[in-house]
Amino acid sequence: MIVVAIIAVLAAVVVPTFMKESTRGRNKSEVSPMFAELGTREEQYKQENGAYLAATACPTAASDTGTDMTTATCSTTSGQPWVSMRVSPSETTLHCSYVISIGAAGAAPNSDANWPTTWGSHAPPNPGTLATGWYFVKATCPTNEYLTTSWDSKIRSKDGK
Repeated sequence: MIVVAIIAVLAAVVVPTFMKESTRGRNKSEVSPMFAELGTREEQYKQENGAYLAATACPTAASDTGTDMTTATCSTTSGQPWVSMRVSPSETTLHCSYVISIGAAGAAPNSDANWPTTWGSHAPPNPGTLATGWYFVKATCPTNEYLTTSWDSKIRSKDGK
């Protein structure tokens, strides 16, 4: 009886941790290729049009069950930023929502409403050092948020992991 109780207590501690790590792994495996795709498309768009392109959240919200990107308005409707940049999502179902913010040379990235102000040490550079325009992509996932920028392609997470 004691052995069963010990196993039950261990399972109560281990199973939630395993599930959280499993979800984090799923999010990171989606976010990494999407950040690469969005970064590449932003650079191509800037080459062709002379400036980066901002994009509102696509899909509109994070989802545990995922959003089908073959029918999502933001990736199928003419005139939408993802269509203009010719973004091809790495997966047909996305669980995270992505927003792209842009700014002109010399503008402070942290003045944007999407900039993560509570992420501790990830401060934006001095605006004077940004000689050209910039962008950052923020992914909001069901259990965490991630960020990448044009001046530092490292993927940062809100929880620091």
